[in-house]
Amino acid sequence: MASEAASQLKHVRLRRGMTLQELADKCAAGGAPVTESALSRIERGRHTPRPKLRAVLAGLLDLDFDEIQRGAA
Repeated sequence: MASEAASQLKHVRLRRGMTLQELADKCAAGGAPVTESALSRIERGRHTPRPKLRAVLAGLLDLDFDEIQRGAA
């Protein structure tokens, strides 16, 4: 089951009108290349992003870095 923080990633992404591919492209531009599939696993709480990706996601989605860290088990 996805954690609340992981689910929040998807909620915020959708609220900003971004697809997984758009978010992946923005992450790559921010120096943290990631696949659409990996982002989906992160949103479902099945994968923990590495620190660089967490930092990029936090910046792109205006989320707390630590919340993203706790997002996946």
